[in-house]
Amino acid sequence: MKSRTVGARRVSAPRILVLVLNYNAGSALDPCLRSLRAATYENAEVVVLDNGSTDESLNAARRLGLEVHEFGANLGYCAAYNRAFEMYANRADFFLLSNADLIVPPPTIDQLIQILVADESIGFVGPVQRHEDTKEIRSAGIRWGCGRLPVHVTRPGEPYDAIEGAFVLIRKSVLTRTGGLDETLALNLEDVEWQTRARSQGFLSRIAAQAEIFHRRPGRVRRHTGAYYQARNICILTSRLCDHAALVQIRVRLYLEGLAGLVLGRPRARYVLEGLRDFRRGVTGMRSFS
Repeated sequence: MKSRTVGARRVSAPRILVLVLNYNAGSALDPCLRSLRAATYENAEVVVLDNGSTDESLNAARRLGLEVHEFGANLGYCAAYNRAFEMYANRADFFLLSNADLIVPPPTIDQLIQILVADESIGFVGPVQRHEDTKEIRSAGIRWGCGRLPVHVTRPGEPYDAIEGAFVLIRKSVLTRTGGLDETLALNLEDVEWQTRARSQGFLSRIAAQAEIFHRRPGRVRRHTGAYYQARNICILTSRLCDHAALVQIRVRLYLEGLAGLVLGRPRARYVLEGLRDFRRGVTGMRSFS
């Protein structure tokens, strides 16, 4: 373990394992990995997890000499990270989960770990996320309540209920206390569910307002399939945590949104309605789309 100087003493710097989850990230992966390697925090190691990519994105990791673990199939966000937590449990004091389409400024990891080290009640910490193209704030937390759709906070300092999972530093004891991510969700709203569960175990979530990352906007296909997972998973989450009236409210809202979208010819509408149908049928986990 590497160390740093605090006053006249040398103290061990916590080991951070950065787990970059890749699935056909294309040209976005190379600048993401290069930005992580340029981090000022010295005791961080980067591992690329691959969910069965069919493009050549992994070549970027290999060119940089980074460790790659290939799952051979698309396990989804939750299952892939849960497998990684088991495989690499002895190599980290903290896990940093990262999407493959981010740019991370050099001081960001330093800024995040300082918050976790200073307060053991904090289980999750993340930066302010900005759009890569406009530099406008994409997310400074997620706000959610029963009967409502989750929304991203776009002004630092406003109340939030969870940190968006695209880039989040996690205390390892959160895993032992909560059991990790909920694989029935696969992806989308898994961050809200996990942090809600962790909060019942005494762990808080914090945004480091001085830290930031830059996030590439998703392509059209990802936005459409994301609509499916959000519709299905918000119903799952609401059914677990809220009363029946809230579940009826959110299902009606999404159903009307889906019908209106069909009338207007919006492709994502079909995915919203499929998400509602699969919730009704009890379908969970990853879905394949034709």
